[in-house]
Amino acid sequence: MATGTATAVSRLNTQLWVLFFALALPVAAQPTNTFVIASYNVANWNLIERNRQPNQPKPDDEKQAVWRVVQSIQPDVLGVMEMGTTNDLAEFAAGLRARGLDYPHTEWVPGADTNRHVALLSRHPIRHRFSRSDYTYRLGFESARMSRGLLDVEIQVGTDYRFRAIVLHLKSRRAVDYGDQEYMRLQEARLARQHIEQILQKNPRQNLIVMGDLNDKPDSLPVRTIIGAPPLELFDLNPADARGYHDTHFWCAVKQWSRIDYLLPSPGMWSEYVAGSARLVTGEDWLKGSDHKALLATFFSHDLDELTVFADPAELRQRHRRLTLGALAVLMAVLLVGLYWRASRAPPAAE
Repeated sequence: MATGTATAVSRLNTQLWVLFFALALPVAAQPTNTFVIASYNVANWNLIERNRQPNQPKPDDEKQAVWRVVQSIQPDVLGVMEMGTTNDLAEFAAGLRARGLDYPHTEWVPGADTNRHVALLSRHPIRHRFSRSDYTYRLGFESARMSRGLLDVEIQVGTDYRFRAIVLHLKSRRAVDYGDQEYMRLQEARLARQHIEQILQKNPRQNLIVMGDLNDKPDSLPVRTIIGAPPLELFDLNPADARGYHDTHFWCAVKQWSRIDYLLPSPGMWSEYVAGSARLVTGEDWLKGSDHKALLATFFSHDLDELTVFADPAELRQRHRRLTLGALAVLMAVLLVGLYWRASRAPPAAE
């Protein structure tokens, strides 16, 4: 009787170990190397009128606060909005270097706005540059350029991974006397979407992420335009801060919080997104440096959809759910193996 029980327990242990390895293999096969992408509106790192004085630089205490935010997250690739001249960008990079963050690869793009520009800093090499400052749309009887242009570079991460990084800063919500700000923002969004679709139509699996300050809410027409529709729809990572809030911007003049900053990976790059890693950065003095929170997310530095083309974003969501359930199943299998192992080693009851 005792021998038969021991044999049955041994057979069950073997089956559980087989189940454990079958479930664990797909999870273990995922690469462990990752990199971090961040997006940050640094709030007028330039010379502008401050306190009714023209051509004033960003105050030093505000610069220090911005540097501390970036230092706290140490991104590998950082998209920046409201950067001033190339000299301002050099100062920004030098301050980070002094804090142990070296970004030898940069991109800076001019636009119709001569004070505020989009820029990018990267620890990884920039292979190709596709930025555009010449996109225009009709504004009344004239032609208008995108306020801050469109930054687009291809970045090489290690030897196995590359992606396109697009940085945008759409027209602000502040009224102007030369056009309707909502119309202008929508036209800029349409130009950006055309640029994105040209890339994804050539290669639906292209690793691509759009980041930046879109100056509008998630359900607005400009944001929905940039996100697009299946099968070339971008994903809104919708990061939250430590308290669970999703708002990214505080408009001090009207005391209003809103979510206007985004990280939007393509279907191909969504496959490499580390689930749950997207977050908003806050600290004791984050509001001192900028009226925007920094956004960041982590990605695997290896293509995870090499064998399958996921045309429908819903399939990608299902894939992440299956991976999560698989990981939970592995944990359950480990617990069961441990319990049966202990049971098999227990002394037989006295007869």
